[in-house]
Amino acid sequence: MVIIEKSKEQKISDIVLYTIMGIGALVLIIFLSWGYDTPYEENPDFNAPLFTDGMIILQIALIAIGAIATVCGAVHSFMVGGGKSQANDKVNIADKVSNPIAWGTCFVSLVIGVIYGVTFKDENMIINNKAWSGSDHLADSIESDICIWSIGILILGTVIAAVYSMIGSKK
Repeated sequence: MVIIEKSKEQKISDIVLYTIMGIGALVLIIFLSWGYDTPYEENPDFNAPLFTDGMIILQIALIAIGAIATVCGAVHSFMVGGGKSQANDKVNIADKVSNPIAWGTCFVSLVIGVIYGVTFKDENMIINNKAWSGSDHLADSIESDICIWSIGILILGTVIAAVYSMIGSKK
């Protein structure tokens, strides 16, 4: 059995991943445990969880950090990526395949979201017990469909990549 030692970058990446997962799990547990069943004052049929703001702040922070990391990583790869020599053929193949897969998945998810949003642009959305429809909210409907479908496709791609990585690492 060959034991491959993790690089410094992989160790840092693992620590960051586990920290983010732990914080996310902690916030979700707090959200679901305390005050989740608090009734909404104006309509008691709905819930008004106490820690909704905490969930929203966490998501905004993760999106901002992810966007900054993505831009910094892209700039770094453009600045440094071309000059490195690779000894391993598998690494070269991974370099050639990873960018088209990443950008292709993003592009496909956005295209499917736009098609779905435009196709079902006349459907009603119920927001705060009020029906939203018509041309004044057309962009909101399309944008929400783009986000929902993009998130679903990117999650599916992430799960497939994780499973493939786990299966491939046992060889």
